[in-house]
Amino acid sequence: MEYKIVPFRELANEQIGELAKLHHAILHSLLAELGLPFVQKYYRIVRMENLVIGFCALSEDGMPLGWVVGSSKPEQVNGQMREPLAWFIPQLMRVLLKRPSLIQQLLVSVRSGSFELKPDCIELVYLGVSPSVRKQGLGVELIKVFAQASAEKFRSISLSVEEENADAIRLYTGVGFVITDTVVEGKFKRHRMELRI
Repeated sequence: MEYKIVPFRELANEQIGELAKLHHAILHSLLAELGLPFVQKYYRIVRMENLVIGFCALSEDGMPLGWVVGSSKPEQVNGQMREPLAWFIPQLMRVLLKRPSLIQQLLVSVRSGSFELKPDCIELVYLGVSPSVRKQGLGVELIKVFAQASAEKFRSISLSVEEENADAIRLYTGVGFVITDTVVEGKFKRHRMELRI
């Protein structure tokens, strides 16, 4: 498998759009459940946000194969999703009409999911690899690149992973993450994991 890993800032608009589609298709996250417009907005924000470290693996033809993104202040990044309100409110109403249970999960996640990161810690928010290239080491490579970039300012990486996501837990423990806590956020039971870098 041939690919190159580039920082998010180097991605073109169409690559950001394709990355958002990949996230929406393969990650079972609250963001994905809110719909593609929310995922697209998130990646447009994080591409240019100074609080974010993000990398994308691109195929020879420039298509996203995998990605990793994290922030030392994820709640500030997420807060930008609500701006402008003229965009956010209609999008949220659309979700409420189609899937009202998501609003409850969103409220629960906002309240319980915003834990305090230590000053020397960055949160790995999303990691994803296209099904076409899984089990070939790309996830490990993306974590290593993220850890190397994070080590310039931080001493540890934290993340949350659903308890039933055995493949992800195996990947994270394989590179040195350890489970530090288990929390319930609405319908999700998640492990908090940490890696010292």
